[in-house]
Amino acid sequence: MYPNRVPRVRIPPSPPLIIPDKMAYQVLALKYRPQTFDEVVGQSHVTTTLSNAISQDRVAHAMLFTGPRGTGKTTIARILAKAMNCKKGSSPLPCNTCKICRDIIEGHCADVFEIDGASNNSVDQIRDLRENVIYMPSSAKYKIYIIDEVHMLSTAAFNALLKTLEEPPDHVMFIFATTEVHKIPATILSRCQRHDLGRISLALISNHLQHLCEKEGFSVETQSLDLISQEADGSIRDALSLLDRVLSSADTREIKHKRILDGLGILDHETLHDISSAIFKKNGARLIEIIEKVNAAGIDLKKYYSDLILHFRNLNIIKICGKDSPVANITDSEKEKIFQAVSMFSSGFINTLLQVLLTEESIVKYSSHTKTAIEMVLLKLLQINSGAQINQIIDKLDILANKIDSKLSYGRQNLEPVKKKDSKSPPANYSTDIQAVREPDTASGYNTGQDALRINKNIPDEKTWNNFLKKIEQKLPFMFALLSKGFIKEKDNGEIIVDLKNCSSFDKKRLESKKPELQKLCKEFLGKKLIFNIVSEKNKFAKNENEKNEKKARQAAFNHPLVVEAQKMFNGRIINY
Repeated sequence: MYPNRVPRVRIPPSPPLIIPDKMAYQVLALKYRPQTFDEVVGQSHVTTTLSNAISQDRVAHAMLFTGPRGTGKTTIARILAKAMNCKKGSSPLPCNTCKICRDIIEGHCADVFEIDGASNNSVDQIRDLRENVIYMPSSAKYKIYIIDEVHMLSTAAFNALLKTLEEPPDHVMFIFATTEVHKIPATILSRCQRHDLGRISLALISNHLQHLCEKEGFSVETQSLDLISQEADGSIRDALSLLDRVLSSADTREIKHKRILDGLGILDHETLHDISSAIFKKNGARLIEIIEKVNAAGIDLKKYYSDLILHFRNLNIIKICGKDSPVANITDSEKEKIFQAVSMFSSGFINTLLQVLLTEESIVKYSSHTKTAIEMVLLKLLQINSGAQINQIIDKLDILANKIDSKLSYGRQNLEPVKKKDSKSPPANYSTDIQAVREPDTASGYNTGQDALRINKNIPDEKTWNNFLKKIEQKLPFMFALLSKGFIKEKDNGEIIVDLKNCSSFDKKRLESKKPELQKLCKEFLGKKLIFNIVSEKNKFAKNENEKNEKKARQAAFNHPLVVEAQKMFNGRIINY
């Protein structure tokens, strides 16, 4: 009937459009993001300054927050924006309940602009910003521009921002955040109030993680939280991300330390202590076993080598600065453990180990055989001699000195006093420190050596040979030097003989010229006749006899019990013959 009519096709109804609800789960970094200055962790020097500035109405129109990643730069910028625009008025404590505060928290406030400097870095975009700043805010008190990673702006963009940044309208504030402040031109820096955020300490991060675990209803060991905090390297956002992974992978509310190590793919720091212990003990086999264990666990060996450098840096710091130093960002228990480990070694030895690890880092970094490279570097450390440990040597020397003193004291107590034989009393007008030990030499008839000049401290120090030398020192310095080397003998007949060995012809001539004067001075001062005796070289037989006696005396000294004991104590040998 209708040949050209197109048959009607029944189209089934489309399924209803299902719009998913807002994601129910929020990561810890967003869920527990600080909303007031008091909640910011570890940056009190910045938050206190900003709070006081708001209270005193001294807030700068351009601010720059700089510091490592995850330390709170953007968070503080948002809190500052809320504090300045809160409906209850500018206050260091924003209410977080009014519409403007809620809009800023949720990120869609019409008067607070968060701009990513990396993707909005052209000069045209900065020109658009400069044209829009002249307009008044729609609902808030201030129009605030938060530019994150501001160092990514181009040079032309920075130049376009200069004039507006220096003299913005009264209703405009600029807040910049960057991790690389050295890339920002000095012209921009001079127009901003700069606040430097530092890395957060391990203790603060660990305590914060413990608090969040309690809120989430999980039980995590303290050493696990310390390990997460140490891996975060001062970034609280990194710490929260690691903790998020741990809590998400848990099937119970109580999380063991081993599960955290497996879940995060990191190795317990105990292996670092094992490596340093093996190096100190020169145990190469143990080193190879530890590296094999680390490699079998799937750990990135280059990352582990970096951790090893940091570990030896902590060893060096604790050795130099002590275990109470805050420079080492580790727990107190680990500081104590390191302190005990390095107490027997010098700081120079620890510093040398660290220096070798740093020098060989490029070999490990670019080697295609990472495990072999690390093994060779660690085995190289075994060849470094720790050297003589000065503390141990001093202790051993003290012990040896005490033993020597005790034996010498015992010997003195058992030594009989020397008996005097037919000693003649000195004249009444003659006082001397030469105690006449009248034991005449049967061959020569006079006393020899130090026995003839033994010092008696009970006799006043007046008419002595030493004082005679001092008397001629100023007047005849050459004779003083020559006589000081002589060997003094005192005869019973009132003569003092000075034996002079190996005198040169020049010395002999000088002595002959000054001989009368010296004899006169000696007679006046000591009441004795001074005689000089130039000793010639001994014959060959006497020389050989002296050498033989000297050899016997040397051998006796080597076999002395104290010398033998010193060799055993220091594990040494006698090299000076």
